[in-house]
Amino acid sequence: MLRVLALFFLVIFLEGCAKKDVHAVFQTNGASIVREHTFVLQSLLLKYYKKLNVRNPSFSTKIERIPIMYDIENRVNNATLPKLNTKKDASYKDYLNIAFSKEYVKNRNDYLIAGIYKMFYWAYDMERMHTVTTMQYDPKKLQEANKMMQIIQYRIEHEKDMSGNYLFLTWQRSWQVDLLNSINANKVIDLNTYAKQDMMQPSNMNFRMISEGMIFTLQESLRYLGEEGTNLGTSALSSVFMFL
Repeated sequence: MLRVLALFFLVIFLEGCAKKDVHAVFQTNGASIVREHTFVLQSLLLKYYKKLNVRNPSFSTKIERIPIMYDIENRVNNATLPKLNTKKDASYKDYLNIAFSKEYVKNRNDYLIAGIYKMFYWAYDMERMHTVTTMQYDPKKLQEANKMMQIIQYRIEHEKDMSGNYLFLTWQRSWQVDLLNSINANKVIDLNTYAKQDMMQPSNMNFRMISEGMIFTLQESLRYLGEEGTNLGTSALSSVFMFL
């Protein structure tokens, strides 16, 4: 009888261990995939940064070795940009608030990309060289980054400075920029001056495709953590003016 009971408990014990091993393997695989998502975001952000500098050269850094680009390429978080040199423990939101300031900001592109990168670094705890299980990721941080990336995308496309000019040129075609400049300068607008073929062109969606890829990747990470990524509606996006 004692042998039967001992065998019974041994089977239960081994079965429990087997279940834990399966669960551990699942979590380890999930963690590996989530970690791979950080490399996807790294690649997308570098691509976005390079395109942004080409499209907005007046707000790009005119030096060979750009600190924030070095950080992104090497997956570190050491760069501090000039406007935040004296602020201890500056958060990614501090960088984004500067990037979207209506006042003139030298090298505005750097503050935008630094804010996004530092947000990813924080959300994924990228200072860890290895993450063993998905339980070591914080879904709340990733959900915040998911929402914030949607807000960032919206503000990139809509925010203007005090003179009524777009902070960042991304989706706008040349004729749209010229038209806006004429409106801001109170010039008489003659639509016949704009080539019809230009006005029939759709907006440039290249930047949005990259930022949508970032949002999708963040939501995929949440899915592997057993969470659903929140999609913000237009009213929610347009009502957000500060990164508080």
